[in-house]
Amino acid sequence: MIRKFLAVIAPLLGVGLTLASVFLLLHMTVHSELMEDPLARNLAMLGTLIAGVILLVGSVYISTRITVLLLSGKAPAEKPGAANETQ
Repeated sequence: MIRKFLAVIAPLLGVGLTLASVFLLLHMTVHSELMEDPLARNLAMLGTLIAGVILLVGSVYISTRITVLLLSGKAPAEKPGAANETQ
């Protein structure tokens, strides 16, 4: 029952995260276009492009990761040798 509920919530969370990223990027773009100084405007646009790549790729990764963890039915495997690193 709870897995079905989470399977419905995961795509909604991904859509919400992506929409929030798009609105943030829109806000950043509008503010950078309104700048008077050309150097500051170009740096702001470069920052918007970098933030856009990070936010949108990150939201796709997080959505995919949550969905895989929910639908796989098993816990994620530990890294080999992780228990030996404490020595």
